[in-house]
Amino acid sequence: MSQDAIVIGGGPAGLLAASKIAEKGHSVLVLEEHPEIGKPDHCAGLLSSSGLKSLGLKPPDEVVQNTVSGARIYAPSGHSILVERGRREALVIDRRKFDSWLAQEASSKGVIISTNCKVVEISKQKDGLRTIQTKNQNYQVPITVIAEGARSVLTKKTGLSTLSKGSKYPAYQYEVKGIEIEENLVEMFYGRRLAPGFFAWIIPLGGGRARVGLASKNKSKIRLDAAMRNHPIIKKRLKNAVVERGMGGIVLVSKPISRLSADGLVVVGDAAGMVKATTGGGVIVGGLTALEAGRTANEAFQEGNHSRKILSKYDNRCRSQFRRELEIMYLTQKALSSLTDKGLDSVIKDAHELGLLSIVRKEGDMDLQRRVILKLISDPRMVLVGLKAVRYINPFL
Repeated sequence: MSQDAIVIGGGPAGLLAASKIAEKGHSVLVLEEHPEIGKPDHCAGLLSSSGLKSLGLKPPDEVVQNTVSGARIYAPSGHSILVERGRREALVIDRRKFDSWLAQEASSKGVIISTNCKVVEISKQKDGLRTIQTKNQNYQVPITVIAEGARSVLTKKTGLSTLSKGSKYPAYQYEVKGIEIEENLVEMFYGRRLAPGFFAWIIPLGGGRARVGLASKNKSKIRLDAAMRNHPIIKKRLKNAVVERGMGGIVLVSKPISRLSADGLVVVGDAAGMVKATTGGGVIVGGLTALEAGRTANEAFQEGNHSRKILSKYDNRCRSQFRRELEIMYLTQKALSSLTDKGLDSVIKDAHELGLLSIVRKEGDMDLQRRVILKLISDPRMVLVGLKAVRYINPFL
């Protein structure tokens, strides 16, 4: 089987990169290790309407479970603030159906998808081609797109830098029914005792159903189970709820890896660290950068040159468009996770009392958060918030 490009991994980033390459008539093969695209799913499934539009995606009705207009954010003390702009801000999607739909879209453009096909080795040949080895077959292709997710096993074999172990937080969530919640609002719960380094969430699915989850530096399932029994607000929400199923995964709190390409090779999505460290979301930013990878691959085919010299255009484009965005979100997450619970209480209460939420409502963007963060830190009121909160930096970090 002769292919122009192979994409390793059938998640959103891999499928979007494959579709972009196939648009120009190039033959693309996606190798997915699991038996079915979209399974197992391990994502909260909250995607911004604006982000989907920027990807050129309009998911069909059967993929969308609910729409939300804002988020209620809880401090460790229980004090809350509401961030809402009065319009449909995000879609809650079924990730299994969403990924399956993306696979159908890719197939319609000529992409071949092979499931139950785990790549075990990747190597470089003298002629510049890459050899991709599965358990049953070897392939040689001019361009390989690694979209393997947070594991980074194959990325490491290529000699490129990988995500640090400390940037991979375990996450766990349940889908429940019979929950008492405002069905147009996401709820986020902060606290070092609750979820050190990150937060817990409740995402409404509509019809009294929701995803209840938690990510933290360690013991995410144990912490989530404890929160469902003991956290005063989460416990109240779930008093009549029944668990339908549970699922685990990894939330990335990372910056992009230092180099995204090599001869005949690009890395996309979670494997490249293309995630929002503030929330762990990677579908939109990972998808946007995957499209850039696809465009760069097409330019390489057009020039008949698949060397790093050509493919490094992908690095440059991601750096110019997204690196500062992602780095500022990373630093913001680090700053928040450095605070004690009193510090988190101080930030949330003072931001509310000083009227800073108006900036968030006006400038906020679920995916590209740099603008609103810079607006906030340049506001004298935020300086006051920071000076008060700095007293509560955890001395043991």
